[in-house]
Amino acid sequence: MKPKVAIFDFASCEGCELQIANLEESVIDLVEAVDVVSFREVMKEHSDDYDIAFVEGSIQRPMDAERIQYIRSKAKVLVALGDCACTGCVNKLRGDWPLKDSMLEVYGSAKPGEKALFDVKEAKALNEVVKVDFYIRGCPVRKEQILYYIKRLSWMPLHTPEDSPFKVTEKHIQIDDRSLVLYNPHKCILCRRCDVMCRDALGVDALGMVGKGPETVVASPRNIGFDVNGCIHCGQCISSCSCGSLESKSDMAKVVADLKAGKAMDIAVDSVALASYAHQGCFTKDMNPGDLERYVIGALKQAGFREVIQYDRYLAESLDRDASAKGQRQPNMLSWCKAAFEYTATRIPESELTRNETNAPWNLLLANRKGKAVCLLSPCTALKGAKGFAHVIDSMELDDLFKSLEIDPEFARPQGYDGPAAKSRAGHPGFGQTKAIQAKSIRISKKAHAQIKEAKSGAVDLYPCLHRCLNGGGCHPTTDQATIEARRHWLERLWGVGR
Repeated sequence: MKPKVAIFDFASCEGCELQIANLEESVIDLVEAVDVVSFREVMKEHSDDYDIAFVEGSIQRPMDAERIQYIRSKAKVLVALGDCACTGCVNKLRGDWPLKDSMLEVYGSAKPGEKALFDVKEAKALNEVVKVDFYIRGCPVRKEQILYYIKRLSWMPLHTPEDSPFKVTEKHIQIDDRSLVLYNPHKCILCRRCDVMCRDALGVDALGMVGKGPETVVASPRNIGFDVNGCIHCGQCISSCSCGSLESKSDMAKVVADLKAGKAMDIAVDSVALASYAHQGCFTKDMNPGDLERYVIGALKQAGFREVIQYDRYLAESLDRDASAKGQRQPNMLSWCKAAFEYTATRIPESELTRNETNAPWNLLLANRKGKAVCLLSPCTALKGAKGFAHVIDSMELDDLFKSLEIDPEFARPQGYDGPAAKSRAGHPGFGQTKAIQAKSIRISKKAHAQIKEAKSGAVDLYPCLHRCLNGGGCHPTTDQATIEARRHWLERLWGVGR
C-alpha cells in the first residue's frame, strides 16, 4: 500500500507548495509513489488519515501551535518544507521590531490578542514546537528535492532518525549605527562585495572583513567605526550589498512627524532620485517620465510640503560658477559632488587641488531658501551629512514616505515645480560626463591621486560612484548595467534629449 501524504501550510508565501503544484510531467512520479490525501492549494478533498505530512511556513500564533501539534500527532513522519518551516526565515526578522509596530504596519488598528487571528507571538520554526523528522531547505525548495524525499519516504521505514536540523545562531554583535552608513551583522552573508568595492574599486578602504570564522563581520580596524576610518559616504557599499545589511541613516520617522504636525517645510527634488524611484512599481515604471514627475510633485504637495523645488537648477548654477572661476594655478575641482569633497578633505593636500564648497549646489539651495526649513530628495548618501537641511531623504525612502502618509501618487493632482527651473537639465553632472565645462573626468580610485597630480591646471570633475549619481548610495541598490541604462534612458525621456 502506498504511503498517504498530506501537505499543510502556515505563515509563508506558499511558494514551496507551488513548486509541488508545478511538477508538470514529474507529477506522475509523485502519484505513482504516494497517495496525496490533503493539499489545500490544489484540491478540495481533505483527510486526517495520513502517514507523511509536508509542512510549509513558520508558527506565529497559539492557534498555529495547536494545529501543528495535531498534525504531528497524526503523522508518522513530519517534513519541514522550505526555509520558513526549517528556520523561521524572513518571518523571524519581525523579532527585530516591537510586535505592536509590526501589527500596526500590517493590520492597521488591530491590536495583538484582540482576536485569535491577531494573537501573534514570536515567530518559530517547526522544530521549536514539534519534533521534525526531515528538513527540505530552500526559498523556495527545488522540485528535485521534493521528488527525492517523496521517493525516499515511499520505500524506507517511516520511523527514521531525523535529518540534521539547520540551526541558526545569531551573532552576539550589535548593529553598528555609529556612522552615516549603518551595518547590520545579522543580515550580512559575508559575500565581501562591499569590501571589494571600498578597498579595490575605490581605494577608500573605510571598511573590510574583520575577525575569523563565525565572528567575522564587516568593520574597521580596531572597530573604530566607518566615519572615523575615513568613510566618504559615497554609498557604493550600499549599492553593492546583496542582502540589505548596509544602509544609510534615515530621518523618515522625523519627516513624517513634522509633516503630520503641520511644520512648514519645502522640498527640493533631484531628478536622478526620481529615475531610481520610477522603476520600482508597475504604475511608476510604465508612466511617461514627465507625467510621473508631475504626479510625484502633486503627491509631495499632498503630503504637506509647502513648495516643491527643482534641485537640478542649483546643479546647473554650480557648474556655471565653477566655469567662471579664473586664474587658478592648481586644478580646480567641480563643486557638485559632496562625497568628492569628503574624499579630498582627508586624502589630498590643499596645494594639489582647489575646491570651493560655496559653489556647491546644496549650499546654493540653502542660501536661496535662507530662513526656511528645507528637505532634500537626493540619490546621494553623503548629502545626508550636509548641515543646514531639515531632512535629507533618498529614493528608497520616498515610497516609505507616501506609504506612511497613505498617499498614492497615482491619484494625486499633477503639479509642477515652484519657482524658476534650470534651462536645460541634460547637463546634470550626476547623469554623465559634464559637457558644460571642459573638465578632466576622474573617478575616485587607487589611481585618482596620481591623475589629479597630472592635471596641473583647469577643471577636475571628481566623483566616486561607479555610474555617477545613477547608482549613488541613495538610489535603490544596484550595480546591474541594464538597470543603470534604464535609469539613464528614463532621464533622457524626461529631459527630451538623445544620447
